[in-house]
Order: sequence, then C-alpha cells, then structure tokens
Amino acid sequence: MRSPVPPFRRPRLLVAALTVAALSLTGCGGSDEPDAAPSSQAPTTRVVEATNGSITIPADPQKIVGINYATGALLDVGVVPVGTTKIEEPLELTPEQQAAGAGITEIGAGDQINLEKVASVQPDLIIVEGADFGWPIDKLSAIAPTLYFEVKAPSDLVASAEKIAEAVGKGDQLKGLKDAYDAKITEIKGKYPEQLKKKFTVVSTYGGGNYYLGTRTSWIGQVVDDLGGAFSQASSSTETHETEESLENLSKLNDADVILIGRSGGEFTPETTEMLNSSSFKLLPAAKSSQVHGIDFSYADRYTTMTAVLGQIEKILQGL
Repeated sequence: MRSPVPPFRRPRLLVAALTVAALSLTGCGGSDEPDAAPSSQAPTTRVVEATNGSITIPADPQKIVGINYATGALLDVGVVPVGTTKIEEPLELTPEQQAAGAGITEIGAGDQINLEKVASVQPDLIIVEGADFGWPIDKLSAIAPTLYFEVKAPSDLVASAEKIAEAVGKGDQLKGLKDAYDAKITEIKGKYPEQLKKKFTVVSTYGGGNYYLGTRTSWIGQVVDDLGGAFSQASSSTETHETEESLENLSKLNDADVILIGRSGGEFTPETTEMLNSSSFKLLPAAKSSQVHGIDFSYADRYTTMTAVLGQIEKILQGL
C-alpha cells in the first residue's frame, strides 16, 4: 500500500533562499560570537495510536472525513468535517450540530462507504469510530491517513472521542466539555443523594416481541452510573451493556423504581408506544407510579450528548 505523500513539504526554493541568507549573515561583521542555533521548525506530522496501529497524520489536519460516530466527536470540539456518513441514529446531534452537519458532503451510510466520494473531498485525514463492521481501512488509507477507533461498548466512545480531539488538536476543547460534565455530576450528586438511591433501569424495543434491557454500562446507564445511582437487579450487570428479553418477561422490571426509555426529538417509536400501552407494562410498579420517562439523546456517545442526558435525569430526580 502506497503511503500518502506528507503534506506541507517545504519548497526547495525556500530552502535555497534561507541558505543564501544564512551565508550572507555569516560573512558580515567578523564577530567571534558563536553562531546562533537555527530556529526549530514545527513538525508537519505526528504519530497517533489507534486501533489500526501507530498512524502518521498531518500535525494540523484541515480537511477531515468523519465516519460513523467520529462525526459527532469532531463536531463536539468545533471541527466540521468535509465528508461524513449519513447522519442518523445512533449518531444523535444537537440542533446546532444538525445545522452544521447539513452542509457536509455525504460519503456513505452506515458501514457502506463510497470510496470515490471520499476521494472527491480530498481529505488530509480520515477518522473512523465504531464497532468492527469490516471497515475498508486499507482502501481509505490509500486516500489519506486513516485512524480507526474500535468501539466494543458505549463507554469506549467517550475514550475514543478524547483521542479524536487530541488527534485534531482540540484537546483543550474536549477538556472543557469533560470538566463541565464532571462539575454537573458533582452538583447533582450533592443535591439528590436520596433520590439516587432509587433503582433505575433502561429499556428499549424494536418490536418483534422483544425488548432490550440496558445495564449500568449502556448509553443512558453510564450517565446514571456516573451519578452513583442505584440499578434494578437486571440492570446492575457490567458484563454487557444490554440483554435481549421477551416482552413476556417484563416482570424483570418489577424491582425498578424508575424506567428510562430512549426516544428521539421527544417522540417514542411506534414499537415503544405499543409496549408502553400493553397491559403487562402498565402493571409494572414504575408505570403505576408514573416513573417511566423518555430520554432524548439516548445514544449518549460523547460529553455533549451525555450532558444533555444528565440534564434530563436531573429533572426526573427533582420529581422523585
């Protein structure tokens, strides 16, 4: 595989001009002072550790393609990519980010990448963040240096977002988002210690007679866990972020005081509404006590969306 040509190569004429200037200065004055050390040149490349190895990338990339979750991570730190895979769930953007995303060239959808479109935007860096769906990393690397950050659990996305921010020189912006999130966590913990003793669970469904029971390591669950919140027995596991259950086994939610259910734009999916309207769901203690709550940005994959989820949970705690 041919390595990409390093960007920002210094023109030969510039080198020659600098050499002539240096010789001219040496011939003047006859000073016995030792020659001053030449000024150091800023590096044009650097090495970033990613799932696909130690990758040499431009020190200051200007045209970046974001694939899968990487687009959200880039927008979080103020970087608008020149190309992106289709913006849809599970990648959830804030309204401001949606506006910025509307102008980005679409280079594919899901795990289907149009390599010709990627090449057409002439990127100097490509970033892929997501589960191992057989991404064409080698082919992408032939277009521009490519960083791949594999995701095996929702919590991996936060760590990957930090690495992405560092790779594009936006570590300070990421730190600001993290500090704000941590400060809000501390504030809520101090305000609602008793309410956080209630047992939480996270539920979603796509129909077909099944539902998914999220654990403390799920998208929403990790925010509750950061708050030190308690979990129902079925959601207390750390072995997986969710388990698939039959709707006939909704009784697994009986010990939950609060049920959190993901939604988008304040709306539940038809499958979720059908589950909520079922007689067996209405018999759950949390349903009887009106403690079933929809959560927007339910695919909380970075500090911006996690902070948005945190604000919604705070409102729920206020009513407990």
